Amino acid sequence: MRRAVSIAIVLLTATASYAQRMASDFEIARMREQIASSSDFTAQLSGRLNLGDLYLGRNDRTAAVNEYQRALELANKERMAARSESDITGYSTVTAYAALAQAKLGRGPQALALLEESIRFASDSAKTWNIYASAMTLLDRPRKGVSAARNAVSIARKDVAETPTTETRLDLAIYQHALASALIDIDMDREAEELLVEVLTSLGSTTFDAVRRDVERSETFEIYSTARGEAAAYLSLLNRAQLRLAGLQEKRGDVAAARATYRRVLDQRSDDPTALAAFARLAPRDEQALWFAAAFDANPFSLPLIRAYQAHIATHGPPSIDSAGTGAAVRQAIHQIAAGETRAARTALDALLVRFPANETLRRLRADIDAPGEGREFLRGAHAGTVEATGYLLRQVIGANERLTPDQRRALDATTFRGVASFSAATAGVAGQTILESGTIAGVAFRFAEPTAFLGDFASRAPLRLTFRILGVTEVDGRDALLFEPLGIEAVP
Repeated sequence: MRRAVSIAIVLLTATASYAQRMASDFEIARMREQIASSSDFTAQLSGRLNLGDLYLGRNDRTAAVNEYQRALELANKERMAARSESDITGYSTVTAYAALAQAKLGRGPQALALLEESIRFASDSAKTWNIYASAMTLLDRPRKGVSAARNAVSIARKDVAETPTTETRLDLAIYQHALASALIDIDMDREAEELLVEVLTSLGSTTFDAVRRDVERSETFEIYSTARGEAAAYLSLLNRAQLRLAGLQEKRGDVAAARATYRRVLDQRSDDPTALAAFARLAPRDEQALWFAAAFDANPFSLPLIRAYQAHIATHGPPSIDSAGTGAAVRQAIHQIAAGETRAARTALDALLVRFPANETLRRLRADIDAPGEGREFLRGAHAGTVEATGYLLRQVIGANERLTPDQRRALDATTFRGVASFSAATAGVAGQTILESGTIAGVAFRFAEPTAFLGDFASRAPLRLTFRILGVTEVDGRDALLFEPLGIEAVP
């Protein structure tokens, strides 16, 4: 009789407060190497599940689905082999993994049917109940997940009492983490935190001294959702449990404890995006930009991170970007969107989409730019006298220019604006005139259709109150700008 699988599942389900890890090329290469170099079912299945989760971390759902489908095909093939050999234990286990793959594919009814079949043959298996719990978490059925996870923990506690080995203690810690994750989903935070503290206390005990030495000797650092071997499972579980605990500490307002726990995560893995994003939230204002930059370098495609960064720059303004790479490119696109530089943002996002064509976050940002607007704030003052031109309003005009309806366009054409302008150059003309052509209002660039002479002696960079109409969108020095029809100018007292 064969032993079908021996995989430790360490599952972290993404929530609003979590940024998924950006899979490094190294980790993806490791999983592809594992798949190519081994015909063993365990290696093949864990490799496919990990690749799916790694691609999901990049928000490349198409690639993730392909890997989950391959994992399902592997599990189904192994199910038939186990059944033909009357290997009931093996059949039950691989049926549970087939259910997990179905759950990752979002197929609830199919996953439930397979899970119930698996449990019929192995109702005393903590591993099977843990897979059941993980699948229920994926399918957004947390109460069923809690019930299944409690069964797994109860069985594992008995196993530890009977055989207190490193393996049984690690299994128990994994199942406790799954139970804590499910409890968090139903707002049972106190019990979840108690479990996570118990997990981390156990992982820090002398029981796992040999495992820690193995981790140090092999210089292991990868964090996977499906871990093979004690060292990989230990490292992944330590990371997940600390992140969960820090999230709970932050939620209940214990910032000092949360920062300390997030710091321990970074001591283990310095590019963990969840911990980096947390420091961006919790750090003093003068440090936040640095932490955001590091978080984007770790995972530039985390939508929760992007939304947090958008809120940050809306309040504090965009920081300078003095680095290169994908994270910096995404931040630059976010800056351009916030500034209303629509065309520049499109160009930046289109360039990123060439490199990451299936990335859903990039597609989402691109769609946000092109989404039709319902009501335009800058049109509310149309036909109601002169509208004061703020920087926000002018950026709205730039961002919405290509999506205005004919009625909205006519309303814009009929609206008179006024704002304090700073001109980049002023040339003396004839008969006491000054020739002006381009400048900025509240940081938004503009120019006239042609150089225009105004009566008066005006200096460049001096604040001047300009009255104008907006003719459209143009470019100044490669940046999106507005094309104005000047109606009048006067010095600011």
